[in-house]
Amino acid sequence: MAALVHYLNEYKSLNGSPIHSTPFYVGQDIIACLVSLQPGALVPEHMHEHQDEIFDVIEGEGIFVLAGQDIVLKPGMTICVPANTLHGLRAGDQPWILRETVHRRVYARQALRRAWQKRWQKLRRLLPR
Repeated sequence: MAALVHYLNEYKSLNGSPIHSTPFYVGQDIIACLVSLQPGALVPEHMHEHQDEIFDVIEGEGIFVLAGQDIVLKPGMTICVPANTLHGLRAGDQPWILRETVHRRVYARQALRRAWQKRWQKLRRLLPR
């Protein structure tokens, strides 16, 4: 069984790389990481089609760009990023440490509906006309 209690200080990595992400929990549909950004580090704007993300600031300060809007994030603040939302990060003048939670969207209803429709079409072909 994966560890369920974590001391985030054990996952901090400021080993010289500008951006470092360390997963500390990986479940079936959710991932939790500690993201460490060196001063001035930049994560270009991007989006995820099938992932919702939540960022909690642990220490430091930076600019979170959400849908074209610059938002200053400081310790104790949280920002939620729904799937298909353009976002990026710019670290300030000190290391910026965030906890990132990623939820991968599962489309079970759609998958079940498609499977049912496919099965129904096969059955209809077998029925006498």
